[in-house]
Amino acid sequence: MNSENNDIYIKKVGLWKFELSTEQYITYPIDEVFNFYSEAKNLNLITPPFLDFNILSQSSVIVEEGTIFKYRLKIHGVPVRWKSLIKEWLPPNKFVDIQLRGPYLKWHHIHSFSSLGDKTKVTDKVEYIVPGGALIHNLFVKKDLLNIFNYRKIALNNFFN
Repeated sequence: MNSENNDIYIKKVGLWKFELSTEQYITYPIDEVFNFYSEAKNLNLITPPFLDFNILSQSSVIVEEGTIFKYRLKIHGVPVRWKSLIKEWLPPNKFVDIQLRGPYLKWHHIHSFSSLGDKTKVTDKVEYIVPGGALIHNLFVKKDLLNIFNYRKIALNNFFN
């Protein structure tokens, strides 16, 4: 794993709207990296234990456009149900998931994959709206998302190395 630009950026783009962006370089071909993301069970491997994350159901056997996931997790110890939809599925370059029900007013997550020879650039861009706006974001959400995405980067490094 090459750690060229392993930073996570969060910026305010509206009254209650924020955008998270990050990229990571993995020294595996794009098909192998995308295949990892294609297996829902692998989400457990890159989600921090403090979220007590569990996939409850998946609407189709294989992940594809239109697949709906139901999850259970804990945010600061409070049980939360999350329902998401795969809105776009363009292997091996991109997929988009959106929250249908969960803790955010909006969650739109674009996962992009670019082939760079023997390595893959993985880019995440999340547009989200936080109930309670900047106050709740600054008190809880920003730190939580930084912890989650930092954990994900380390877990991906460990898995692929």
